[in-house]
Amino acid sequence: MQGLQHWTLKLARLAGPYALLLAGRLLIDTDWAPSRLLFSLLVYLVFAIILNRWASVGAALGLEGFLTHASWAKEALTGETLVARDVLEVSQGASLASYLGWEMIAFAALFVVALGVGLWKRPRFSWWRLAAGLVLPAMLGLRLGDAGAASKAVSTTLAEVFRAPYLSYNFNENAKQNGIIAHLYYTAESIKLPRRGPHAFYDNPPAVLDPAPEPDVALILCEACFTTADDRFRTPIAELTTQGFVQSTAISPVYGGGTSEAEFELLAGLSSQVLPGVDYQNFGPDYRDGAESLVSHFNAAGYFTAGIHNFYGSFWKRDTVYKRFGFDEQHFVETMDWHTRTWPSDALLYRRALDVYAARPAKQKQFLFLVTVMTHGAYRSSDDGETDYRKRLGAAVAEMQKFVAELEKRAKKRKRPLTVIVVGDHKPSLTAVFHRKGVFDASYFRTTGASNGDFRFAYKLSPMQYRVRGEVPVFIKTSGKGNADPAAMAGRVAERPMFCLSSEVARLASGNDRFWPALAGICERSPDALSKHGRVWQTVFPLPLYAERLF
Repeated sequence: MQGLQHWTLKLARLAGPYALLLAGRLLIDTDWAPSRLLFSLLVYLVFAIILNRWASVGAALGLEGFLTHASWAKEALTGETLVARDVLEVSQGASLASYLGWEMIAFAALFVVALGVGLWKRPRFSWWRLAAGLVLPAMLGLRLGDAGAASKAVSTTLAEVFRAPYLSYNFNENAKQNGIIAHLYYTAESIKLPRRGPHAFYDNPPAVLDPAPEPDVALILCEACFTTADDRFRTPIAELTTQGFVQSTAISPVYGGGTSEAEFELLAGLSSQVLPGVDYQNFGPDYRDGAESLVSHFNAAGYFTAGIHNFYGSFWKRDTVYKRFGFDEQHFVETMDWHTRTWPSDALLYRRALDVYAARPAKQKQFLFLVTVMTHGAYRSSDDGETDYRKRLGAAVAEMQKFVAELEKRAKKRKRPLTVIVVGDHKPSLTAVFHRKGVFDASYFRTTGASNGDFRFAYKLSPMQYRVRGEVPVFIKTSGKGNADPAAMAGRVAERPMFCLSSEVARLASGNDRFWPALAGICERSPDALSKHGRVWQTVFPLPLYAERLF
């Protein structure tokens, strides 16, 4: 009898942590698919190298639960799931921290407590624990090293034995099917740079361009600035039309977040949906000095160029990208007078822009690219954030109006024509509000509910639905002799992708780069013909074109 009890107790000690790990999935996503069980086990074994087995269970569940809820939060707000680069790029943490929910805090606490207890009660060193715990790091090493046959063998085993194929064409579906740990493992792949080679981009007939008026230019990428043209969701930014701006629309490649993807399309004039992942984040250090961009186009036309953003330069690697894209100067919040615990006021941005403008000689042509941040989410009020959003947007628009009035005054004194263009980078993450207001109907979603976090976009939207989801306002105002016609500019960009606005801005400066007339020719197509989404843009922007212009 004692022998039976002994073996029963020993079996419980051996199997207990694994049973708890299995049961712990109830806390995460109640899914016991083979891929989820495998990667939960692999993470557990990594922790078990240095922690006792019971604490390793807590650490593994805490980490996976935190990452799962972080991914759900990102998907609810932006329509996109968490990827490996989000975890590795710690400079993005300031943005993610504003979306912390109680579930993420609870799982983080579980992880920290388990880690502390496990180190306090750590086991003696064991070679078998080390060998088992190194399986996942070895798999990651093969994937990051792109180790040919070995890496392919691992992927084949995961796909065929554990039913976890890599759905590289749809990250949301990949995370849903395989679980967050497997998804992060897959998206940790090495990023290959595009290669130069022949392509047919310049077979597109170029547009016939009018002589460039060459005004001073202020291009403002406005954080989460949105309004409908009708009364469904009319916001303070629509007041710009009372200040002489002509309103139009553009189609952002992102929703609820991901400013840098919209920024990439504006500055590169290329689709951000062809290369994998977030372009700035994945490729920033790889862009060559003197990359061909909207900035280099203005530089070649004799302009002084400055990129200014009232947040950290490391955020989305802007400090690296701006240098590679050719800005003469770049200014970030590190050199501004920011002392609040909220998102920095746009007044800091505009004050610096006016200082930069004033510092150049009166006859010097200038291109100022400004990226705001004051209206960054999350939005916190009892009506799903609408009141908070409108209040902050109203304050941001007031700062913008003061800036535009002062810039016009200074340009007039210099006897320089001036063009000011304002464009929203993406819609704010107010999905429940948009559903109530009729901006999105139920067909856009696979899940709905009472709050923003309950809404998940359908995995497959129609081209028209993608267009509506990405629609953002554009405002254009010109002043001074011989300047461009803002109504004509607004008409050419209406309901077209963000890179078409880049094409329109490029028309303001003269140059010999054949890319811009070719892009303008593409953007003369109808909005329906330009309603594409995802990698299908590669048929318009071939990979060798990216290599040729950026790398």
